[in-house]
Amino acid sequence: MASIFGIQFGSRFVSTKKFETSLINEREDFERFTSFEDSELLKRYLELDALIHSGEFEKKVRELKTTRYKDTEQWRQLDQYNAMKSSSDIKTYLKFTKAGLLERMKHIGASDSYESYLALKSFVNSGGFHSAKVKKDFKQTEAYTKLKTYEQLSKDPNIKFYIKTEKKANYKTVTNLENSERLKTFFKLEAIVQSQQFQEHKYMMEDKKRFKKSEEASLIEEFENLKKNEEIKWFLAIKKKSPFKESRKWSLTFEDDFDAMHLDTSKWMTGYYWGKALMNDAYALAGEKQFFKDDNIELRDSVARITTRREGTKGKVWDAAHGFTTQPFEYTSGLISTGQSFRQKYGKFEAKVRFSQSYPLLNAFWMVGEKRMPQMDVVKSTFKKGKAIECGVHAQDTGNKVVHQMRKVSGAKFNNNFYIYTLEWSPEAIIWKVNGQEVHRETKHIPNEAMYLAFCTILPENPADSDLPGLMEIDWIRCYQRKTE
Repeated sequence: MASIFGIQFGSRFVSTKKFETSLINEREDFERFTSFEDSELLKRYLELDALIHSGEFEKKVRELKTTRYKDTEQWRQLDQYNAMKSSSDIKTYLKFTKAGLLERMKHIGASDSYESYLALKSFVNSGGFHSAKVKKDFKQTEAYTKLKTYEQLSKDPNIKFYIKTEKKANYKTVTNLENSERLKTFFKLEAIVQSQQFQEHKYMMEDKKRFKKSEEASLIEEFENLKKNEEIKWFLAIKKKSPFKESRKWSLTFEDDFDAMHLDTSKWMTGYYWGKALMNDAYALAGEKQFFKDDNIELRDSVARITTRREGTKGKVWDAAHGFTTQPFEYTSGLISTGQSFRQKYGKFEAKVRFSQSYPLLNAFWMVGEKRMPQMDVVKSTFKKGKAIECGVHAQDTGNKVVHQMRKVSGAKFNNNFYIYTLEWSPEAIIWKVNGQEVHRETKHIPNEAMYLAFCTILPENPADSDLPGLMEIDWIRCYQRKTE
């Protein structure tokens, strides 16, 4: 209540220009913020930010900068491999196999000739052979034939090589290593240290500039460059303030900046809703001194302008007792509404409006549904000389008694000055604001039906000639729906 009393006792509202600038900045920054929020550039920055500041990445960087090659598992594998390769048994094995001797020994040992040689050798050294040898007919026996075959095989170069080689110490060393765990370990290490991956790691670890050449250094450089990006810097600075809490509550449902050459008839109808809906014609209510004409509505300088002037005409009048009659009028004015295009239940409804004359020119921004009540007046110029305005709700209580819950708002010169008038409507309350400052709150008689918007100038009394022509100008209108939490 303090703010309301303050207005009534003379404190001024923040200037319309300053308040509108804050609205524009808020809207543009919010659109810029939410658009950049989904950008690939920001996604990359956040991805790098998370990666570079992860423990795993920092550990990798630390290793690249400080770890010596001798401290790595790869160096230990290479050291073990070199030690094994220089050992006498491994050297013997490698030399023997490199010369093809092991392969030759295996080939001879598996041959039919060598198998025959071993069988004949066993025979000529047997007791049966020696018994046959001492007999007079020995040369005619099978034993003699086997002896000759044995002697012939003993002279075979391969068998002689095999017999000679298997007696040597190096062959014994080779056969002891063959299929041993030690030899398996050696060849496993050899495969590792000769792999491309191992060689690349060795080259990298021995390079004193390895960190600068690493992928990690490239990622850090990319991240640092992104940190300098002006759009990212702006986004992060704004984000720290937890901004746009109010903007995030609302989604835009209707707007018009009146930038076209003519009124957008897909959004706006002219005249009272029921006249257009039932008769496709305009009418005035009984007691009103003006008749609504489309000619009194124009778009100029990005403003919708309703002109009230002295002009003779004829038109329909609605009277509850007599119905429609045709009467002469001395004055004409205009009315625009969204009765056929846009209605909304609850939300925020905001318009920048200026009027040149107050009462008896009753300039109004109001909302209504299918019936005349309930009706909400966002702003109404009911006081002379523009020293005050009025806002509130007209409704019926439970006993169908008409209730007018209105508030007089003073503290500024409203004639000839643009102000931004706002109505926030929820199931709990209706809040009226002027240039962002609350001027009235209603927690009873809250409508619960969808309503449309209307702007008009009405003459409840005959104006003085000096009051005319009168102008009501709407710079823009925006409507919002509260987002679901």
